[in-house]
Amino acid sequence: MKKLRIAQVVSLQESVPPKGKNGLEYVVHYLTEELVKRGHDVTLFATADSKTSARLIDVLPYPAAKKRLFGWGGTEYSMTALTKAIDMEKEFDVIHTHLGQVAYYFTNLIKIPLVETIHSPIHKIPKKYLPKKSIQDKYLKDSRARYRRMQHVFVSRNQKKNAFMQDSGTVVHNGIDLEEFKFKKDSQDYFLYLGYITPNKGAHLAVRAARRARVKLKLAGSYKYCEKYFEEEIEPYLKKGQIEYVGVVNPFQRNKLLGGAKGILVPLQWEEPFGLIMIEAMACGTPVIGFNGAAVPEIVKDGKTGFIVENFKEMAKAVRRVGEIDRTQCRAHVEKYFSVEKMVDGYERVYKRAIENFKK
Repeated sequence: MKKLRIAQVVSLQESVPPKGKNGLEYVVHYLTEELVKRGHDVTLFATADSKTSARLIDVLPYPAAKKRLFGWGGTEYSMTALTKAIDMEKEFDVIHTHLGQVAYYFTNLIKIPLVETIHSPIHKIPKKYLPKKSIQDKYLKDSRARYRRMQHVFVSRNQKKNAFMQDSGTVVHNGIDLEEFKFKKDSQDYFLYLGYITPNKGAHLAVRAARRARVKLKLAGSYKYCEKYFEEEIEPYLKKGQIEYVGVVNPFQRNKLLGGAKGILVPLQWEEPFGLIMIEAMACGTPVIGFNGAAVPEIVKDGKTGFIVENFKEMAKAVRRVGEIDRTQCRAHVEKYFSVEKMVDGYERVYKRAIENFKK
């Protein structure tokens, strides 16, 4: 396609890519690097410690999550990054934001199209809480017009189905750079839980499933701000050689753990928009055993790349069946549907559509 001048804008909460965590900044990193590789002129608005092949406009010296500046909250950081990009709008064909709804307020004020990827969960609004159509028509007309001037991207179909307005949005699944994840044909004797150790991620249910199935489990990730939960729901069941907490891991340690695991347990208790850890695991050849909810059914092919279950008891049964899964099929599934190339193909179509619609 025609080479574009693209601005990528993040919230400044983390560097790109982030250090010691997963998340949307990794997606932005993969997206930016592949766009540059394809010859697009990309400018990344991020923190000074970000690593990128694109032109970097350093909006802050370091991530807000590391140290808050000026007493600001999250919105102020996002606004700072976005307004800097808008000040330079003549240098771009499209501005792509990863900020939440902040960009919505600028749609009538700039002369180039805005693309927004929604990385946060969307909770469906019950009909009883929605205003009557007459009120919507009278008071939400301008809001709807602003919304439709943007090209929205959802990271899963499950996320999109909960959106109040869906007509200006499309789905582009997240993708990863497969070169960063080494395939392991043979596993070691343990299962893995990797991610924030919180109630909504269901770490306690992974522990219960492992105990019930009598298998070894390694838990990796931060439990910051959930210390009481860790103390009450995880710590009592830790036992060396059986259920172990291995702490926060860096990307090298993460990949080693993923590749060595018999399977990864994903007992989600909330509407997670996507779940990068699932495609990262499968890229290493590791099957995913996840609860039937959020985007899990979109990512995991039941019986082929893992198992989709309803509760921790079913998870324990699936753990015993993990040998039925061909690890090469896990890798092939990610190569076909969740590579960075597949993701960027989708975003190139989004940019083209956004530019064409803006001209109209």
